[in-house]
Amino acid sequence: MIDFILQTIFWISVFSIVWVYVGYYLFLSLISLFYTKKVQQNDSTPSVSIIITAYNEEKSIASKLDNCLDIDYPAENLEIIVASDGSTDKTNDIVKDYSDKGVKLVVISDRKGKHYAQKQGIEASHHDIVVFTDATTRLERNSIRMIVRSFADPKIGCVSGTDRINGGDKPAHGEGVYVKYEMKLRSLESSISSLVGVSGSFFAARKMICDTWYSDMSSDFFVPVIAYMQGYRSVLDDDAIGQYTVVRNPEREFERKVRTVVHGIQVVMRLKPILNPFRYGFYSFQMFNHKLMRWLIPIAFFACLVTNILLVNVNLLYQFLLVFQISFYVSALSAFMFKSLEKNTLFKIPFFLVMVNTSIIVAWYKYFCGEKYVSWERTER
Repeated sequence: MIDFILQTIFWISVFSIVWVYVGYYLFLSLISLFYTKKVQQNDSTPSVSIIITAYNEEKSIASKLDNCLDIDYPAENLEIIVASDGSTDKTNDIVKDYSDKGVKLVVISDRKGKHYAQKQGIEASHHDIVVFTDATTRLERNSIRMIVRSFADPKIGCVSGTDRINGGDKPAHGEGVYVKYEMKLRSLESSISSLVGVSGSFFAARKMICDTWYSDMSSDFFVPVIAYMQGYRSVLDDDAIGQYTVVRNPEREFERKVRTVVHGIQVVMRLKPILNPFRYGFYSFQMFNHKLMRWLIPIAFFACLVTNILLVNVNLLYQFLLVFQISFYVSALSAFMFKSLEKNTLFKIPFFLVMVNTSIIVAWYKYFCGEKYVSWERTER
């Protein structure tokens, strides 16, 4: 009887892991063969406010503003706002140098966080469509034209840009594989229903949706949720591309992942009615599988290993699977200890999965300790 219980726990854990990383994606792929939702688009150029949040970005803010000013979009329909969240370096002075080019500076004297700064940028904006982007993200010349074209559809409330790692930047730790996987997953969710999260470094929304704003939570997560609650879809535009450089410091990247998960948990907990399938249907299913199950998957990894150890003498299958699991964790540890192994797929994928799930465990701990990560330190890239 005990073996039966252990085997049940083991196989449920295995199924959960496979479902989260492969099954859910394949399920959406299957649905997309038979059902997709169209988006009405046109090439008009509505008035747009670009909101750039910055904290001590003296190294990158000038090139970011040059990048935005070089965008292929009618200047009379484009407003550029920099919301400086308590910057203590030369960021504000650099932005002021662009005032003759129409760039508006919103100074927040005391640091109150990225999302508070975004809200101040919204309040300073004059247009019905707002585009949020980071100081370190480079937009392609047609990116604004691409990201706003879906707003021709009255059912669209939020549009996500597509993340792309800089061409010459070779990410380690499986980050590049993850970004490609996440973009494909978002594309499927977008075509079938609505996004449960958008690119935090580049997304657009109808300004009226932003009337509901949480300055202590992650806007790239709660905005599409709020949009759906108000009857709007959030979609991905594959041609609206924002490029960024991968984080070189593994410790900073780990901290960023912890912060991202904490923000996500906060959004789900505050907006937990979105998990009610009787009210929000398939979108609740998406939220549960794409977000909540992913944040609970460390439990499955732990249960899988423990039960496998206890079942090792049952038959050869469990012995083989235990060897596989041990090899998986040894590969991850080896990649952590020996940087030369980072580029080898057999090592970097296990390391990335272990790092991600460790960051989730830390994030749950931080969440229950009351950590909110309201303010942020700029990430060196």
